[in-house]
Amino acid sequence: MSFAELQAPPEAVVQASAALDALDDAFVTGFGRLSSGNLEALASLQRSFAATPLAAAFAEAITGIGRSEFLDRHFLVLAAARSAIQGAVHDALVAQASAALGRPTPADEAIAGGHGQAAPPQAEVLLESARQWLMELALAGFANLDVDVILPFQATLDAIEEEPRLAREAALLAGLLGELLAVFPCRGAPEIPRMRWVDLWSRAMILAAGAPATRASRAVKGELRILGADLQQHDTFATLVVYASLHEAGQAAPRLCRASVSSFKVDVVQGAELGPIFAEVGKVLLSGLAVGGRILLDGMLLQEGGDLLWDDAKAELIGKGDPLAEAAAVLGAATPAQRPTLAPADRHPALIGELVYLAEGSYTVAGKGEPALTIDGANVAVAVERWPESEGLVVSDLAGSKGLVGLLRYDGGAWSIQPLTIAKGKAAPRMLASEIAAALGKKSSSSSLSTLKERAGKLLRKKR
Repeated sequence: MSFAELQAPPEAVVQASAALDALDDAFVTGFGRLSSGNLEALASLQRSFAATPLAAAFAEAITGIGRSEFLDRHFLVLAAARSAIQGAVHDALVAQASAALGRPTPADEAIAGGHGQAAPPQAEVLLESARQWLMELALAGFANLDVDVILPFQATLDAIEEEPRLAREAALLAGLLGELLAVFPCRGAPEIPRMRWVDLWSRAMILAAGAPATRASRAVKGELRILGADLQQHDTFATLVVYASLHEAGQAAPRLCRASVSSFKVDVVQGAELGPIFAEVGKVLLSGLAVGGRILLDGMLLQEGGDLLWDDAKAELIGKGDPLAEAAAVLGAATPAQRPTLAPADRHPALIGELVYLAEGSYTVAGKGEPALTIDGANVAVAVERWPESEGLVVSDLAGSKGLVGLLRYDGGAWSIQPLTIAKGKAAPRMLASEIAAALGKKSSSSSLSTLKERAGKLLRKKR
């Protein structure tokens, strides 16, 4: 393991980032008002795709946009091209991280099956409306938006959120819409998070193209041992991602996997109050997280990329576990190649999450407000900005810690570590999102969730 090898990104990543910057300038300016410089940058990017399957479609899109032929298929090609570049950057960074950690690059399991399913007619209409709105954003440019372009989409979004097959698109669009409405209307020149918004736009456009292929899966039986968890959320949606090792019956070595539970919510529901919401679909998983536990699986579906399709009926909590000891056993020199991956269309540098274990004495902690870990003589930032506002982990937990499990992340041109579980000596390990799990079964008369349910009940009684 040599974190010193992660101090600079590969040269190809730097070059790809420059190409993205040129494309993103067009999204800020607006495709309805491109300058000659923007058009030259798009033409240069077109040459980069000359020997790829996107070559003809990309050339057609750039030519069409250049003569003000604004069709959603042209913008879908732009989204695909941009996502392809980000996917290549993702793959290069994962290879760099794997080499530095002395482990094989992650590999999908070979499972037969997996196919796309046509969305119902109503969903197709909603996706077409989403593409139209996204095209309007691109034509106006992120620097020129106002509420007249943004707000009318809310009614369509409400309908998308009611269609179960479109949950991923709904969650992403809700987050993008919320961020846009937080900035506009504004006075003067707004501060535009350019790369982030174009990333979200590109992913939303691809999801709006149609239902993606379902990753192949198979039923598994064995013991799941929890290593840590990550909470991802915005005002109206939240996902709890649990990382674990899976010891299957009949398999000599474990593999690494993820298990997720998600839910729509309202902005006032935060922290431990997410527990009852997640418990509706993953009570056993949350109970296991509360004790760093061991869960028996019987018939749970595992996708080729290492994601468990969580089903509480096929899981049973069988006892407490030791996340640090398990991490030491499975994240060492013999880290399995079969560990979580992303589907090709999902691959993005900001979504890299390579599990790592740091034993006591292998690192020191420096800094307070913006802490860093010194490993192998190299300073690696701690990605505390990825921690939700919670009591599960706080910066002070790092001082005097006896080891940790974390995710190696990449963002802003540099690597960092996001701790998930921190050993505190004789005390129980500190785990991200553990307070959400620990809140199961506890009632609080002052909780936002209780208040919302009470108000909803009163409204329903009035309607009757």
